[in-house]
Amino acid sequence: MGGYLTPAIAFIQDNGDELERARLSGLLGRTRPDPKAARTLLSRQRDDGGFPFEMISGRPSAVTATVTAIRWMVDLRLMPSPYVERAVGYFLMTQRPDGSWDESPSVIKFDPPPQIRPGHPAGRAYCTATAGFWMTRLMGSRHDAVQRAAGYLRSARNGDRPAPDFLSTDALEIATLAMVEGRVAEIVTAGLAALGAVPADRWNADALADALTGLYGAGFSLDEPFVAWAVRCLLTLQRSEGGWSSARGQDHDVDLSLQALGALLALGVPSA
Repeated sequence: MGGYLTPAIAFIQDNGDELERARLSGLLGRTRPDPKAARTLLSRQRDDGGFPFEMISGRPSAVTATVTAIRWMVDLRLMPSPYVERAVGYFLMTQRPDGSWDESPSVIKFDPPPQIRPGHPAGRAYCTATAGFWMTRLMGSRHDAVQRAAGYLRSARNGDRPAPDFLSTDALEIATLAMVEGRVAEIVTAGLAALGAVPADRWNADALADALTGLYGAGFSLDEPFVAWAVRCLLTLQRSEGGWSSARGQDHDVDLSLQALGALLALGVPSA
């Protein structure tokens, strides 16, 4: 499956900041967190336990930023920690009565894209899928908040539906439901089949990295045909200098490359 590892490491080391290089060290086996990098991240946590929209200090807490912070804490080997517990508290506080999550209306002035826009059905679906995924990982499938989130996702999927509009959302929904209902549940197998039917040219590296991160977290391996296919697609999108291009812009390339590398390493993808 190609020698992805060495060029990916070089790209991150050459282009990443101190926090990103510390995350790389964690992915490569460092067992203790880098104190300075940890302070850089954790100093952004707000009083409510959330992290500021787009990780920019002074902005209101956001579901998506808090999920990003948790993912970075995993890379930095900061799990478990009181900071994670506070982030969980933020999710519990902001979950809606129907089990969903949505970004706060206070982030609208920062012009978020439709996938995370408050009050937009696509934004609510993505926030619920990504927060639900991490809440299931952290709290277990039987927790009340997780059960309510799964109920919302189950109703939102409502059986068969056309090819996904937001591939990251669909993959994270499936991963969450797989952890709650089991990997062989009909809604999960149907969801994987739907993802597998989406043409390769509709997948960007961001969506593939989200899908692989989610499905690995739900217990899937390279034995799952869609996972193996997604890995091959992700590897073909790796640039010659080792990084991956983010649809969110060049300033997100290193973060995406770290997520992609983390997923490939977690799945045990060989780098020859």
